[in-house]
Amino acid sequence: MAEETLSTRLVEIESMIDRSRRRYEEGSRLLEEAHKALADIQQELIGSPDRVSAAESDEAASKLVASLRASGGEMPESLCGGRLAVDQVQRLIRIDGHPIGITEMEYRVLELLAFARNNVVTRAMLLKHLYRRSDDQPQPKIIDVFISKLRKKLRSASGGAEFIETIPQRGWILRDIDGEASS
Repeated sequence: MAEETLSTRLVEIESMIDRSRRRYEEGSRLLEEAHKALADIQQELIGSPDRVSAAESDEAASKLVASLRASGGEMPESLCGGRLAVDQVQRLIRIDGHPIGITEMEYRVLELLAFARNNVVTRAMLLKHLYRRSDDQPQPKIIDVFISKLRKKLRSASGGAEFIETIPQRGWILRDIDGEASS
């Protein structure tokens, strides 16, 4: 009798795992489609080149910057307004015009938050942005470490201003903070 109960419970657990796996795969597929749609929209808006390999990405970025300059187009000075500036060209973060020191991975986290400014960025989005290949992704909690370190550095450089807001069970939002509002 006990074996039947254990066997039945095992089948139920395997069924739950299978359903969860299917939901995860469907979610991953939807996320991939959303990333592709976003890339297509970005291409339409800024005339960026079609998708390129990682080896070609630096050259493609250089060509894009050169073509913008040649056409008289202006590169945005910063991805953010207000006190925080994310300079994509120099790959610098500035608060109130003063550069702050952060690591490459912290820069990339802040860069994605700045692109999505005032919108929620999920842990999965950050992992995908930081680690292109799924086989080299670390534990998802690493995102919490990057966010925590960024918050401390931004808070310290800004005199206590909070730029990154946690949205429970969803992700993070980078908020614009105006110079006047913080005074």
